[in-house]
Amino acid sequence: MQVQTAHPIVDAVLDRYRGELGESLDPYRNHVLRGLNYQQLLLRDAVPDAAALAWAVHDLGVWTAGTWDYLAPSADLVTTHAAEFGIDDIEGTRRLVLDHHRLRRIDDRLGETFRIADRIDASRGLLRSPLGRADVESVVAQLPYLGFHAYLARRAASYALTHPLHPLPMVRW
Repeated sequence: MQVQTAHPIVDAVLDRYRGELGESLDPYRNHVLRGLNYQQLLLRDAVPDAAALAWAVHDLGVWTAGTWDYLAPSADLVTTHAAEFGIDDIEGTRRLVLDHHRLRRIDDRLGETFRIADRIDASRGLLRSPLGRADVESVVAQLPYLGFHAYLARRAASYALTHPLHPLPMVRW
């Protein structure tokens, strides 16, 4: 498998938020590109531009809005950038972002593969089905974690201390 280590839409969007991301730029960029690669493997085809934009912004609200309840702010970034990349299905692209932490299956192939790909990366490959260990290892070898999961764990713990009754606001049924 040829691991995609760059994407023009991902690179353009993340470059605009370099200041907000700060030291998290490379860890987040690698997370985005790992997810994009996993989705490409699941689709057995290239990821469409709409999904590439969704990947670029799917968690970006953590930094741009400064909140752990980041799905809506992240989806709003789809609206901000869609026209620039010729993406007409704004609602469908927003839905990729809004549903990527759903616990239940999505009846849309693009949405479901996006959800599974994010789950694979969020679990560091522990929940990798239907991909194999070698698929995950080849992607991670090219796009290492760089502390991304440790950053998320610190943010989650901090949020949970102040919101103990709703520690994971991004998780949807």
